[in-house]
Amino acid sequence: MPRKGGVPENLIPAKKGEIRNPHGGNRKTISLVNIELEKQGYSEATKQDIVSCYLRLIQLPIPELKKMVDSGVNIPSLVRIVAKSILSGKGFDVIEKILDRGIGKAVNITELTGKDGKDLIPERKLTDEEISERISKLKDKLNADG
Repeated sequence: MPRKGGVPENLIPAKKGEIRNPHGGNRKTISLVNIELEKQGYSEATKQDIVSCYLRLIQLPIPELKKMVDSGVNIPSLVRIVAKSILSGKGFDVIEKILDRGIGKAVNITELTGKDGKDLIPERKLTDEEISERISKLKDKLNADG
């Protein structure tokens, strides 16, 4: 509501020690859902729980998986969605993703070589003359500094 001078009350600076919102900030939707789910007995799934569930689902025979999806039993949404995806036409892609997340992607090592399998950047060897020249420069530098 505008106060004197047309300035809304929430834009007037708070006085020292004054509390404008004694109940704290409004809870966000996610934290409210988390609080409610916790009250209902649902706990947070750990990473290991999810990986273990994924790897067990791909062990199930197809008829067992179908029975799980079609039954009216209360199963977690993640299990139902993943099971339906496995049974869909994209089953192989889903299983591949599950394995990538559960076990990890296969290591792909690529070796870079130049033409005809030679090193991309050939190793350069110093000649005796170049070595002597570098040693002499280092000695001169040490003598100049010391």
